[in-house]
Amino acid sequence: MNNSPWTNDSFAAMSLARIDEKFLPSALAQVDYLMKKMNLTPGNRILDLGCGAGRHSIEFAKRGMIVTGVDISEIMLNNARKRAETAGVEVDFIKSDLADLNKIGLVPSSFDGILCLCESGIGVLGGESKDFEILRQVYDLLGSGTYFILSCFNSLRRYIRSKDQNPIFDYINSTMAWSCPIESDVEVLSEQQRQYAPSEMKMLLKLAGFGEIDVLSCRDGVFTDDVMRIEDIEMLVVARKVQ
Repeated sequence: MNNSPWTNDSFAAMSLARIDEKFLPSALAQVDYLMKKMNLTPGNRILDLGCGAGRHSIEFAKRGMIVTGVDISEIMLNNARKRAETAGVEVDFIKSDLADLNKIGLVPSSFDGILCLCESGIGVLGGESKDFEILRQVYDLLGSGTYFILSCFNSLRRYIRSKDQNPIFDYINSTMAWSCPIESDVEVLSEQQRQYAPSEMKMLLKLAGFGEIDVLSCRDGVFTDDVMRIEDIEMLVVARKVQ
C-alpha cells in the first residue's frame, strides 16, 4: 500500500479545514464545467478518485449522477458521508489506496466519466510506473467514448523557477520532496511528488490507450478551455477513450 500522509488522522483533519477554505467555494463551478466537458447527463456513472470529503462527488450526485468516490483517508470519507447525508444525496464512498483500484470490485467499462483532481492520486503514488498502472486501470473502467479528467503539477514551472538550485526538487527525475508541517514522535510525514511536463502526461495517457488529449488551464481553481500556460502551477488534462 502507498505510504500516504493522508492515512495520518491528524494530518487529514488539519488539511480538511484548509481544503474547505481554499477549494470548496469553487466546487460548484468546477462540476458545472465538468458536466459539459464530459457530456454527462443524469443517470450517468461517475468515479471520483481521491474524492476527499466529497466536494465534487456530492455536487455530481445533486445533478443526478450515480457516483462512486474512492479515497485512502477514513477521516475524509467519514466527513464525506456526513456531508452527503446532509445534502440528501447518495454516494458510494470506498476506502482504498488508488494503487489497489483493481481490488475493490469495480466493473470494467462501467463508468461514463472518471476524475482525479487536485493532485489526489496522479503524481503521488510512487512515480511514473505507478501512475501509468492507474491510467491503464482507469482506461479499462471507462465506457467507449467517455472521458477521464485529471489535474497534476506542471513541472515546466518548477524547472523555470528552480533551475538546479532548489534542494528539494530533483530536476533529473522531476520529483519534489514534500514534508508535512505536523510534528510527530511516531512518524515523519512526507512524500515524493512526481511532477509532469504536459508532453510526458500526454505520452502516458496515449500509452494507456487514450486517443484524444487536451492540456488545459485550471488556474486559481477555475476550469476553462484555455491552454495551460508555462507558469501555471497545475494542468487540467482531458482524455477521451475513443474505442
